[in-house]
Amino acid sequence: LLKADGMLPAFLRGKHVALVATICAVVLFLDQVPTPIHYLFAVPLLALAVNALDFSPRYFSGLLSSWPMATLGLWSYSLYLWQQPFYKFVYEQGSAPIPMLAAVFACAACSYYLIERPAREWLNRNW
Repeated sequence: LLKADGMLPAFLRGKHVALVATICAVVLFLDQVPTPIHYLFAVPLLALAVNALDFSPRYFSGLLSSWPMATLGLWSYSLYLWQQPFYKFVYEQGSAPIPMLAAVFACAACSYYLIERPAREWLNRNW
């Protein structure tokens, strides 16, 4: 809303605000950082990054529009649904993280293409 009304402060309209906010948020989400910091600082920084994307350089918005990132966006809900069971395997069962990450992506891709997309297409046709 601030952007739409032209009320966004000038320092938030800088070319590199989105990139810097993203990098800072990612660093603040590392395991070594205490959990309250994740929510107090990293989440607002990600919100700032999203809202400052309009002012970012073309290379940054181009990177976010690339095929891998667009595919990740399509699969994001399925990834969200599948990550917790695999997280439990890694941290409670001591499973190797890299194979589990590959399994999360495989399950997410399958559930997206076999369930989510067909359901959405059916709803779009019949609703």
